[in-house]
Amino acid sequence: MMKYIRYPNNFYTFVEKWSAENEYVLFGSSKECVQFIRTMDSILGPDKLKIKYIVDHEISQVGVYDNILELSSFYYYSNEINNFRSNIEVKHLDEYVDKKDKIIITSDEFRMKYKKYLLKKGYKEDVDFCWYKKISGIWPYVYEKKVHLFQADLLVTERCNLSCTYCNMFMPYYKAPKHSNLDRLLKDIDMLFNKVDFISTFHLVGGEPFLYPHITEVIELIGKKYRNKIDKIIITTNGTISPKAKTLELLKKYKVLVAISDYSESIEFVGKKVKRIKEIYKQNNIDFYSREELSWYDFGDARISNNMTTDELIKHFDSCTAPFRGLYDGKFYFCHLNTSSVLAEIHPENENDFVYLDKISSEDLIKFDLGYTDLGYVTFCNNCNGCNTGIKIPVTPKKQGLRI
Repeated sequence: MMKYIRYPNNFYTFVEKWSAENEYVLFGSSKECVQFIRTMDSILGPDKLKIKYIVDHEISQVGVYDNILELSSFYYYSNEINNFRSNIEVKHLDEYVDKKDKIIITSDEFRMKYKKYLLKKGYKEDVDFCWYKKISGIWPYVYEKKVHLFQADLLVTERCNLSCTYCNMFMPYYKAPKHSNLDRLLKDIDMLFNKVDFISTFHLVGGEPFLYPHITEVIELIGKKYRNKIDKIIITTNGTISPKAKTLELLKKYKVLVAISDYSESIEFVGKKVKRIKEIYKQNNIDFYSREELSWYDFGDARISNNMTTDELIKHFDSCTAPFRGLYDGKFYFCHLNTSSVLAEIHPENENDFVYLDKISSEDLIKFDLGYTDLGYVTFCNNCNGCNTGIKIPVTPKKQGLRI
């Protein structure tokens, strides 16, 4: 049992206050909002989550939606759900007057903005409002005895054909980058799904995943054994490596979404390659999306400590919305950036920052996924600027090689 106590320590006490019998107002018409609703409907059944309406600070989001998927074009949703939510109203934040609604914040990027707004209005966290991840982790366990994780990232290779200085996986710092051992990867996947009933996003990452010689076997195992336990399978690629014919066949068969980080505007030589690869996906009816306007922010130099105090680290950790959990060698890391920093040998491994999948209970795995660590933070936080913490230092993929 983890030593660090964070609310809610008792899931059943939490559900007494945050019950499926209540009606909720959601703050944030984001991709996380769509995924949250979709996940609750998938696991608990349609309309278990009762939504009054959604509030957003962007005027462009206001309106009534025939299909909730229209709220966000960022993600493609591969598994169909019958009678998916319709006739959902989004109101502007300025229209929201002081009411004693139960509120769920459903945005990562604007989580702190909404939190500050609600605290200023006199609302209390975990009494009047809470973050969607608590609901999405606790409700499936309490109501259905199912373990749900929002995301798991699997590093298939440390090798990449680029060397972006500000890569958040720290690829330039691997002294001898190698491909992951296939048997270990398959064992890790089996071990994870022996513990987990449903994952919203299973994410294959690198390096460059399509450089991995066994990517076909990995996709096939996940597709054959666990496709019904996953909403979205995503492979993130720089779009410069053409998958083999068998890989293309399996991407289509198992409805894998290819997420292309298109660096054409920053790195001149990749443009023609990316254009050609996109055509291959189109010709083979592979689902993909391309992020040409991808914004990069500097996560910081993982080799250098920010020298934060314990209180500062807890506050920094609490404000970070990093969704990526790392799966490696039977361990489940709270932050996949941390996983990669350890593998690149630029940050020491610390048992506070991960759990052993073969030793942890289902309830404690959910708690760890919600941020219940022994220290109240991840030690890597002292070397990272975090996600949506308010620290935004714009950078581009253009610069290659090590930091000075």
